[in-house]
Amino acid sequence: MDEQLLCFSRDLLPDGIGEASVFTDDSLWQRILGNIEIVPRSEAETDYTRKQLVVYVLVRSGDRILRYRRTPKTDEQRLKELYSIGVGGHVNVGDRSQFSLFQTDPGFNIEFIRDAAWREIDEEISVDAKILREPELTCFINDDSNDVGRVHFGIVWQLDLSEPAVSVKGTKGIGELEFVTLDRLIEDREQFETWSQLLIDHLTSADAGT
Repeated sequence: MDEQLLCFSRDLLPDGIGEASVFTDDSLWQRILGNIEIVPRSEAETDYTRKQLVVYVLVRSGDRILRYRRTPKTDEQRLKELYSIGVGGHVNVGDRSQFSLFQTDPGFNIEFIRDAAWREIDEEISVDAKILREPELTCFINDDSNDVGRVHFGIVWQLDLSEPAVSVKGTKGIGELEFVTLDRLIEDREQFETWSQLLIDHLTSADAGT
């Protein structure tokens, strides 16, 4: 059965965000949530008029950040063998159905998307440390510089752990899990998928206070 994804029209994106950027925009977020479309994945993957919502979770412990490598088993073959610092995947109608167990008409809101982030974390990794707080929404990623990015829109969350202790869970196509410093990420930047490169640059700027 074709997965039903949550998308929105790229016309909602502001003109000034650039071809590839990491940014925050509260008003854009509200417009997106108010204009969600449900689209079959087979259609969405080649529809450049829409953006698919993707949760992208940065897992941290102190000054160390989780990175991993996408194996050939990954769902997104265009990214195989590349490193990533984002645990996550598509937001789909199944996430809304789970949320609906607790509310009659949940709509699409921040808690709904947070639940999608939790689902992806639970599917991909086992967390063997204390979770210090709920995942926090930090920024968005838009990248129209390649075919993968042109149909996806990243919702970046941060999950803070008491210690760097996680392991692979299931067969989602990830391996070589390791917590490393930002300096190490900068050093190995060219080995990462584009979204992670953009996020590494964003973290570097934030760390420098710019």
